[in-house]
Amino acid sequence: MKEETFAEWRPDWTPAEQKQVDEAASYLRDQVSLLKVLREQLGLSQLELSDILGTSQSNVSKIETKADPRISVIRKLIEHQGGRLKIVAEFPDKALELQL
Repeated sequence: MKEETFAEWRPDWTPAEQKQVDEAASYLRDQVSLLKVLREQLGLSQLELSDILGTSQSNVSKIETKADPRISVIRKLIEHQGGRLKIVAEFPDKALELQL
């Protein structure tokens, strides 16, 4: 019998079971922290981010576990890196930039 790697393994799930797995995977993807993704894209460690935010590394770790971080935290990081955070509400007939 040929051994399979985890990536090659495909269970014999029913369509209902596959749907349940797909929904669970989608939920987990949605839980990935926006702050963590942004930090990693900027090439910063949690310790470097903690210095920027004026908090501890352990607190940054806690913040990153939240799927919905505060806008003020995101804005502070972006501005520290020389950027500007813009939030735009788009409607069918117009777009409004929200002042932060």
